[in-house]
Parts: sequence; C-alpha cells; structure tokens
Amino acid sequence: MKAFKIIDEKVLNNIVQGINAAVILHDRELKVIFINDPFEEIFEIKKENALGKTPLEFLPDFDQRHKEAIVKRLKSTLQTGVKSLTHEFTYYSPRGNLHYLSAISIPIFDHSNHITYVMSIVNDLTNQKKLEKEVVESAKLSSIADMSYTLAHEINNPLTGIKLGLSTLYGSLQKKENIQILDSVMKDLNRIQKTVSSFLKAKKTEYRIRKKNQRIIGEIIEEVLFHLGGQLESKNITVEKKLCTQDQDVFIDRDRIYQLLLNLFLNASQAIPDKGEIIVSTRIDSPEETLSSQKSFLCITLADTGIGINQKHLPEIFKPFYSLKPGGTGLGLSICKEIVSAHKGIIKVESQRGSGTIFTIYLPIIDQEGSEQWN
Repeated sequence: MKAFKIIDEKVLNNIVQGINAAVILHDRELKVIFINDPFEEIFEIKKENALGKTPLEFLPDFDQRHKEAIVKRLKSTLQTGVKSLTHEFTYYSPRGNLHYLSAISIPIFDHSNHITYVMSIVNDLTNQKKLEKEVVESAKLSSIADMSYTLAHEINNPLTGIKLGLSTLYGSLQKKENIQILDSVMKDLNRIQKTVSSFLKAKKTEYRIRKKNQRIIGEIIEEVLFHLGGQLESKNITVEKKLCTQDQDVFIDRDRIYQLLLNLFLNASQAIPDKGEIIVSTRIDSPEETLSSQKSFLCITLADTGIGINQKHLPEIFKPFYSLKPGGTGLGLSICKEIVSAHKGIIKVESQRGSGTIFTIYLPIIDQEGSEQWN
C-alpha cells in the first residue's frame, strides 16, 4: 500500500489560514503559540497581543464566567485527550462589539502519543444569530397582525349593535342634557368604528401602486397640511417646504403615501410642546446602504424641532405596539415602515433628546428608459 506523502508545511499553513474560523494553538500551559488570520477579525485583537499569553491574559474583560469556561474547556481536553463538546458563548470585543461565538477544543498528539498541544477552533455565529432573530421577529409581526385583525373584527360587530340600540332610544329621550350625552356617545362610537373599519379595510385592500410624477408628493403634502391646519395653528407650528421640481417618476400608492405622511406629520406636531417648526423637503438622492449603487431614489425628509428621542429608544420605535407617548397605540410608525417596505423603499430616523427628529424616506424612482428600478 502506497504511503501518503507528508503535507508540506506551507500547504498546511495555507489550509489553516483559509479556514473561515479562528484557529488557536495553545501549549500545555495554555499559552498561545499559533494563530491564523481570521482570529483578528473574529476577536478584534491583534495577533501580537495574544501570542505567548493565556486566554485569561489576552481576552478583554467581558464575562468572567465565559473566560473561566474557556480555560476549563482547554484544560479538560489536555487532561482527557478527548475533543470537547461545542461551547457557545457571547463575547464583547475590545471595541465593544457583541459576537456570538462557538468553540471546540481538539487535543494534538506527538509521535509518542502524548498530548503536547490543544487547539481551539472558534466560529463566529453573529450573522447566523441575527438572521434567526429576524425570522423570529418576522413571525411575531405576522402573528400580531393576524391577532389585531381578529380583534378589530370582533370589536366591530358589537359596535354596530350598540349604535343601533342607542339610535332606537334616541327618540324616547326628553331631557336636553340626556340628548347631549347621547350625541357625545354616538360621536365617540362613530370615531371608534371609523378607526376599526379603516384597519379592516387596510388589511383587506391590496396596494394599488401606480406610476406617478414625483411632484405628486407635493400635492399629498398640501392635503396633509390642510387636514392638520387647525392643530398646527393652535400650537404655533410653522411648516417650511423645500420641494424638488425635477421631472422624475415614481411608483406609489397615493392613499398609502398620504397615510404615511399624515402619520409622520402627526408625530412631528405631537413632539413639539408649543411653538416650533417642521421642515419637509424632497430631492433625488440615494441612501448609503442600497442593494444597488445604480438606483436613484426620491428622498422625502421631515425634520421637526420637537423634544427628540433618546438614542436608546431609536432601534425600537418601528416595532408594533412600542410607544413613547402616553396613551399611544405604538402602531403609527410600524404602519409607516410597512408602507415604505411595500414600496421597496427605506425609512431612516435620526434624533437626539432635546434636538428634534428627522425622518427620511427613500422611494425608488423610474429611470429614463422607464424600467421599474424598484422591482
């Protein structure tokens, strides 16, 4: 039988460096004697800062339990000569970045079958964990949407019966004050039923996205401002418009974009305690993070001089039922994000407590040849 040729050291090094995982070789004192290139990317530590040191010495302070578990795993492999079980742990790099890591320890034997080294192979599961979280969040959102629809449907039925009963009683009431009370109740019921009906309609109605000139956004903004005129005037809020006049086309559902801008203007006006300004502008631009650098977008920016949002809350504000306003439903911004996503667009928010808030929406435009860039 032909003996296998011993692998050349350079070939072996290329193999180890090509592995998409951190490979760390420790001596029997657990000091590092070899590290491959991916180590630096995963741990965010320079090789020279780890070589010759034990994990307790070169790993930054993150979770003492995890550091002790790493050392225990390596020592156990040295003592038993058996490959360890998979060890998953969270790791905060020296730059403060969170990584989800998975590691195993493998014993290395010499020609006399003595354990001379222990090798760690560490995989970065951060992106995988992120995708798993997104799948779970997506499932939650779908479940919440279905539950909300069912709830709205169940509320709508008794509302109809209540309104019918009150209408029947209306004619038999004699006292003026009783009729006034009933009028108030009927108005409240109408308001509730209108809200519920709108929700049910939105759930059932498909998006009607059509090709429109981007200047239609200016028309929609004027309609929104007319609708909110009294509210803005009562709070001494002025609105400055800086609208693009370029001859570009976009694909939009006019009613949904109206709903989107109405929600954002409402949020802006509610964020201004008394006297302030809202600046709404449009331009042709591209966001920094697009799937294709060739795409152009209609950018709609809405900036207010309100109280702003604390930085720690920004990642949460588009989640359903998350609200920072007393009595808020937490559905307004989640609906905004849903509308923008249905248009293959992007919505971003910038804010600091005490410095106002800026919402930026990017809607794909149609190129000069008329192709649908957003598809």
